[in-house]
Amino acid sequence: MANQLTALCTVTSFLWLANSLEDHQVIEQPRFSSLLVLLIAALSSYAASFCSAWLPGINGRFDDERAPLKVKRVNLPKKPRRYFLPALVLCVILRLEIFHRVSLDLQCSKPGIEAFLPLLILIYELLPGRRARSGDGDDGEKPEDFGMTIFEAFGAWFNMSKASLSIATLMLTVGTYLVSSLDPRSTFFCSSQDRSALVVLLQWAGLFLDATIAVVIWRILAWARATKSRLRTLSGILMGAALGTGLLYRTSRLFIPATPASYQFRGLDSLYVFDIVVDGLAFSTFVISASLLATEGTPLSLAGILTFLFGLMQAIQKTALTGTWENISPGTVYFALMLICLGFSFFVYANNIQSVVFMHRAFVVVLLVVITIVATIYTPIKAFRIIDKHPLIKTIYDARTDADRWLVHATVSNSLPVAVQEYKERHNGRDPPQKFDVWYNFAKERRSVILDHFPQMEQDILPFWGMPPSKIKDGVRRAAAEPDMALLQIQGGEPRHNLPPSSPYKPVMDDLVEMVKSFAEHLPDMELAINLNERPRVLAPWDDVQRFTKTANRKRVSKLLPRGSDSSGEMPTPRAAVDDNGPTEEGFTPVQALRQMTALTCPPGTKGRAGTHWDIRDVCTSCARPQSQGQYLTNWPLSQSLCHQPDLLRLHSFHMAPPEVRPLQELLPVFSRAKTDSYSDILLPLRRISEPADPSTEGFEQKFKRLFWRGKVDRAHTTPELVRGGHQERLVHLLNNPARSEKTTLLLPAKNRFVYEQVPTADLNQLLPIDVAFSSYTACKGTTTTTTCDTATHEFPHNPTTTSSTTTDPATDPLRHRYILLTDTDTGPPRDLLRTLRSSSLPLHASLFREWFSERLQPWVHFVPVDVRLHALHGTLAYFMGLQPREGRTLNGREVVMEGRGEDGRWIAEEGRKWVGRVGFELK
Repeated sequence: MANQLTALCTVTSFLWLANSLEDHQVIEQPRFSSLLVLLIAALSSYAASFCSAWLPGINGRFDDERAPLKVKRVNLPKKPRRYFLPALVLCVILRLEIFHRVSLDLQCSKPGIEAFLPLLILIYELLPGRRARSGDGDDGEKPEDFGMTIFEAFGAWFNMSKASLSIATLMLTVGTYLVSSLDPRSTFFCSSQDRSALVVLLQWAGLFLDATIAVVIWRILAWARATKSRLRTLSGILMGAALGTGLLYRTSRLFIPATPASYQFRGLDSLYVFDIVVDGLAFSTFVISASLLATEGTPLSLAGILTFLFGLMQAIQKTALTGTWENISPGTVYFALMLICLGFSFFVYANNIQSVVFMHRAFVVVLLVVITIVATIYTPIKAFRIIDKHPLIKTIYDARTDADRWLVHATVSNSLPVAVQEYKERHNGRDPPQKFDVWYNFAKERRSVILDHFPQMEQDILPFWGMPPSKIKDGVRRAAAEPDMALLQIQGGEPRHNLPPSSPYKPVMDDLVEMVKSFAEHLPDMELAINLNERPRVLAPWDDVQRFTKTANRKRVSKLLPRGSDSSGEMPTPRAAVDDNGPTEEGFTPVQALRQMTALTCPPGTKGRAGTHWDIRDVCTSCARPQSQGQYLTNWPLSQSLCHQPDLLRLHSFHMAPPEVRPLQELLPVFSRAKTDSYSDILLPLRRISEPADPSTEGFEQKFKRLFWRGKVDRAHTTPELVRGGHQERLVHLLNNPARSEKTTLLLPAKNRFVYEQVPTADLNQLLPIDVAFSSYTACKGTTTTTTCDTATHEFPHNPTTTSSTTTDPATDPLRHRYILLTDTDTGPPRDLLRTLRSSSLPLHASLFREWFSERLQPWVHFVPVDVRLHALHGTLAYFMGLQPREGRTLNGREVVMEGRGEDGRWIAEEGRKWVGRVGFELK
């Protein structure tokens, strides 16, 4: 029983580490985490040596002939040399350092290389000087049995032949490699200035070290006299590696010091400790159990079975996705699955593995036969499923229906009593606030389209219903003392603010005061802290927000301000705005600290709570799947939530650059113009310092049939990660400078149906009318990272065309184009969304930010939503613009003709324009 348990521990711990490590905090500090994990593993191995009586192999071998990886003809290793121990420790340290180096440029790495580990170990077994594979554990030759049948003779030859083992291992390796290399690639790009060849070389070097470590540790432990000595030897190896890693970590800190935050913040320290302990114990379990198994057989047996399990899981998952954009090569996946199943079936016999974990090899082979039969039936059915209509046709139709239902739900009230009843039903039985009748009449007189539906406002204010009024009042004053904050005071029905005439934000606050004057007489005396910075400010942890929210939900009647409360007569002097050169030392927040603060805003148990996502090379399809139908974005509000898609932490500049102002982790009543889902600011209408002029009235058909975008990046600091993963940088690279190896998944017509294909991105860009560029890119201002700056200059050629509506060249005016792509700035939402909506152009909107009016705009009705990963941007453009063959331009070697649905684009553009006109007083 101990033997099966050991094998089960090996498999489960391996699968746990392979599937969970990416979402754990240990990956954020690789060297320090490696030190701690190795230390835990060393101590665990030493502690396990005291329990060796309950572990298999107490006499130096497995006593049970039915051991999970039992090999009847064991190929015993030669006796280890004296230098093996220090060499092994050095290999472990070097392997961890290579892993760290590759992870820094993961976008340049090649997927699936790890599948070749069994092949490297096999090469070692086939080297000259290795003992021949003998029969029944001895070195003597068995006499030939002339009474065997031809089938029995062939089976005996197959089991004894090195060629059969080589073929089986090769099939297993190739199958796992094929299925592991088919994941869709992320738009986080490998720059032409990056040393991609070096990264791939390091991957192979790391794999060679993996094989070396497996073989050397096998030769050392196989000669130990008992399990107890094996475990203590293993403990010494791990302790030596931990000490060497610690020395390397300490040395690296001397040359690359950490960037501590200049203030105390609530981070993920407790979660980091938890991840270290859990991953350390999982790694300990894997190392101990795998060592006990491998020393009784060969490392090839263990490497082969682990590669098989990983490859089989990948193949089954991709087979289930046949017919979707996530598996566009069903034939390759099916071929890989066949290689894995057939190769492992041969492998267990050629390597004479009697059982896999606790299952006999015959049962495993039968199970693989069943899997191949099911895949043979399932794959053609799903692969040839006819998609006769483009899925966006149904998406747009459903969105129109949902928008009509939303409007009915938003305007139910036709009298004050009905409005009161609706308010109670939608607000947990809470009575409406004072002077609700005045507000209702105010809205009716102005013919407001929306009377009952304000979920964003309810969500923003709800936690403060559970907060004492005195705490709110104190919070306003504390928030107003922060940089780039203003105080709006209403006293005796008269609003005023505290900005001096010299402040650049004074026109913004003057505009806000004018807006409030129209209903200030009905408001009690109060003070409001107004955030004037583009970036939201309140990054309160989820636990704090939920505590106040639960208190608010228990109250049926509550007031944010006590009756007759007086605001202080003297307003504080506002602090100076943040300097253009970047954040001050006092307010500096490192990116890692920002990510930890953001992670704390997610509920426990969600992916985003870890605050990390390691695999920037591949698209996180599981992150995009909840808000998508196939490749296209359908659930716009869900797509802006970070907690189920932590990959956006490394795909958007907002999360990748130090903030200009220090985030506030205390729940304070701060009003801002925009925020992401992680922030607890209260949204309100607040215009920017400079508002563009109204657009022209030119119709959709009279505009240039082209996608237009201009961006401006002017940040004080940049990093290689930001240059290659920032949302604006990825966009410009994708549509202007993709490598020839980069592919895009596209839904294309083929014989009266649509199928997903991978096409070269560069070829596709030539077929779509696109005008995308930076008007200004000065991200290297004040930085010393020369390499990063050179890369940015090379990757992003500037197109200094103006985006002003007064430009004399019609081709450079954004609103003279039918399709306008709107993306966030580094710190806030797009600046021209409302202006574009008021025009007859079609806005393609890619954003993580919400503004106060966002809930009133319906995706696929008023604008076209675009996932910020940009993996479906080309497909969306092709749907509206179509694809027409051009001379010398082909896709995958053939001319592709796809009729565009320009009438759908014109309809959405017109619906957006009419909707803004209908609720124009709110969106100006």
